[in-house]
Amino acid sequence: MKKLIIKTAFITLGVTLILAIAAFGIVSLCAPAVMMDLTASLGMTDISGDYAYQEYERSREISYLARSFEIAAEREDDVKAQQRFGQLYKHEAFSEYCVSRDEQALPDGIPALSYRGYVCGLAACVEYRLARTDEARDETIAFAVSETDASFPMGNPVIALAVTAAEAEDAAFCGMLLETLKGESFDAENTDYQNIVKILEVAANE
Repeated sequence: MKKLIIKTAFITLGVTLILAIAAFGIVSLCAPAVMMDLTASLGMTDISGDYAYQEYERSREISYLARSFEIAAEREDDVKAQQRFGQLYKHEAFSEYCVSRDEQALPDGIPALSYRGYVCGLAACVEYRLARTDEARDETIAFAVSETDASFPMGNPVIALAVTAAEAEDAAFCGMLLETLKGESFDAENTDYQNIVKILEVAANE
């Protein structure tokens, strides 16, 4: 009798595990957005980003593609981030989505930053980390500059790229970026511009 009870308990446990795994698989396939939120709440950031991308593939909703890119870029999963940004940047709703993100309310005291500047800054840093040739580095600089307004607003792609290169102690790249900046028509009176130039000058001469 005791053996039968134990055997029955193991069978029940096994069936429960199988059903749980099956349910997990079904939710993953049918509702990746649910799994995205669940894994994010559990601190499983990388997996959450992958579920966001799965949800984008299912729904074609750009917000999920953007989220999947942001997570990959912030986690420095650069190959994945590069592929996802390529899709995001070419998406027909990209510009409209950036504007909608800019219009979202922010708490008092927090300055509004350009969402487009933020994601393009992330993308520039991804391309910088992946660049293996001078040509690729030139293209990275050109991209960051093209996505930075002449007024040199806060949080722009050039700032993100400059800080990343300076932190990497990449003197050669900092010199390339500095030379390019000085040849552009950015607002030379802008405090952020002046600070970035100083940072690059120091980094380029280390």
